[in-house]
Amino acid sequence: MRVGIIGTSWGRIHCGTFRAAGCEIAALAGQRLAEVESVAAEEGVQRATTDAAALRDCDIVVIASPTPTHLHYLRCFADKPVLCEKPVIGTAPEPGLFDGLGGTPKFVNYAFPFLDTARALDGLLDDDRLGPVRRILLAVGVRFPLARTPAGWFIDVAVHPLSWLLHRFGEFHLAGHRVGQGDADVSVVLEQPGRQIDVALYGLPATGIRIDCQLVGERALARLSGGYCPERQWWFEPVLLEGEPVTEGEYSQTEDIWFRANRRAVGQFCAVVRGESGREDALARGSFDLEKAVGIERMLAPLLREEGVPTN
Repeated sequence: MRVGIIGTSWGRIHCGTFRAAGCEIAALAGQRLAEVESVAAEEGVQRATTDAAALRDCDIVVIASPTPTHLHYLRCFADKPVLCEKPVIGTAPEPGLFDGLGGTPKFVNYAFPFLDTARALDGLLDDDRLGPVRRILLAVGVRFPLARTPAGWFIDVAVHPLSWLLHRFGEFHLAGHRVGQGDADVSVVLEQPGRQIDVALYGLPATGIRIDCQLVGERALARLSGGYCPERQWWFEPVLLEGEPVTEGEYSQTEDIWFRANRRAVGQFCAVVRGESGREDALARGSFDLEKAVGIERMLAPLLREEGVPTN
């Protein structure tokens, strides 16, 4: 299958993820021709363009452009299988906003459920070793030299582990939120019958991401910790069950584990496009189609409307 990618920043990671899935990267599109040509040359992509319409002859289109452009490109390629980066639009969709987009697979790239660490937690829940989980505590620290609103950092970073929680436990509603004075100071409370998620986003002293999550069950408590720093890339410490490790942790010096998770997510998407896997099976394995992904933004709409959305 021939893949066309819109976006030269995060989009270039998908040159590798789709090649790993057996696809050809046929074209790369972006806003500035010199930049697009430079990235295309480095990635070995023959066609570089500023006209996204040139991707019409591709079998799959990847939308990795700034968030405000996503809906436009989704409509432009309504007849194509599309993998779109998150967030989809960054706010609550109006009724009918996505009408006409359901004829071909439209998936959104949430990779966290494809980490080995997330799969280990899936195993603990499948074996019912925690008992019913009534409370979840999620703390996410972030610092990067990028311009974001607090809500922008939340939808950009905190939503990664949150996507796995929502995939695993189903829909929640936003019971309350608070935005502080810092660049990354947000508290969110999500609820569903018998279960609550408390999310805290905070600023780190140095560049990177830190994720700590506790699943408080009636029989046991599980915890994951990890994150990203430029020197080490992504890593996760051993998953703990009642303070005892049940995994060896997740880190690789040969393949960044975040790239590996993205590769798995893309592989699952390609299996759906090829007809090797059904949509429902892909969703059960952790994939997010358009409907499932937009549910996250619908849930967080009051926060996103209050603070705005990320733009790149």
